[in-house]
Amino acid sequence: MQNYRYTGINRFGKRVSGVMPAANLHELNQRLLKKDINLISGKKQTPGLFGLGQPKIKRKDIIAITFQFEQLLKAGVPLMEVIEDLRDSYENDQVKQVLAGIFDAMQGGATFSDALRDYEHIFGNVYVSLVSVGENTGRLDKILEDLANMLKWEDELASKAKKVMIYPSIVATVVIAVVILMMVLVVPELLGFIKSMGGEIGIATVALIATSDFISGHLLEIFIVPTLFYVALKAWRSKSDDFKLKTDKMVLNLSIIGPVIHKLKLARIANSLAVMYGAGVSFTDSLKMTATVAGNTYLEKNIDTAVELIKEGKSIHESFKEAEVFPTMAIRMVRVGENSGQMDEALKNISYLYDREAKELIEKIEPTIEPILTLVMGFIVGWIMLAVLGPIYDTISKVQL
Repeated sequence: MQNYRYTGINRFGKRVSGVMPAANLHELNQRLLKKDINLISGKKQTPGLFGLGQPKIKRKDIIAITFQFEQLLKAGVPLMEVIEDLRDSYENDQVKQVLAGIFDAMQGGATFSDALRDYEHIFGNVYVSLVSVGENTGRLDKILEDLANMLKWEDELASKAKKVMIYPSIVATVVIAVVILMMVLVVPELLGFIKSMGGEIGIATVALIATSDFISGHLLEIFIVPTLFYVALKAWRSKSDDFKLKTDKMVLNLSIIGPVIHKLKLARIANSLAVMYGAGVSFTDSLKMTATVAGNTYLEKNIDTAVELIKEGKSIHESFKEAEVFPTMAIRMVRVGENSGQMDEALKNISYLYDREAKELIEKIEPTIEPILTLVMGFIVGWIMLAVLGPIYDTISKVQL
């Protein structure tokens, strides 16, 4: 379904405009007529540069409306009234637009899951599929509760992952910026003074002069080359599945942050699989949908391999072991869950295990990052002081002699 920017006349004869999702102009006209608006013109809304112009709905908005869906349904409020009330009361315009589209689709005879499918790029395949299961089993309120809890937990996981990545990135950027400023602005002035004194120049000073000259002479390239490298890397990943697979695997094997990212993703895979399987989705279908939420091509490939092995008749734990979906400890837990008929509980325990391990790693990493970067900065400042003060000290010593 495409978003259309429209202009029309309402029942009071006032000119109005806005954005509404519709399959085509005819459907747009029909939807507007239901709101007593006569369509004058409508045009497909195209995304701007870097995706500007697309509806931007945060995960927290989806969590909030999912909790409200669940609570109001449990209170006995009809689903259509729930969506209508949320549409009229929600503050975020993008969310209101999506809720309006869902409401209009359901008024036209679509089921809740069918209406959500038009916004699958926002809610995700897992969300839509579980809502469909909830409708078919009559447990929509329970499914929505599980979905809200799962999304909330995933949001916390994403925050943890960002915390690990963003903090060292910011501190490292500050350190690099300070070093560049010193090499470009401060060091040349000091070196000019040293050269004018005619003192003996040591290895540390020679290295500092070479570094300062290089940074000053290639300042533009220092900023442009990393940007070009990032753009080229992203383009290569989008065009080459093999390269994307290798880089995604490499990310999981990175020192320090690799194990954290790997454990967080394993926790998310296990939790999503537990929710879907517990909701009544077949295990192979649950696995297929889990592959889409893994967020890593290497892990997706392993999950797809496990699906094929299970279809061939192998047990779940053997398939997971052969496809390298989970490490050994988790495989043992899967085997226990498979043999006891409590696979969803086993998967929840695996999710808890890796979530806890990831938290412990983050707690260990965070306190060590700042001292390491401080040592790096101290080493650079010490090098500059040695390179600058060394020749000055030699010159003073010769004068005294």
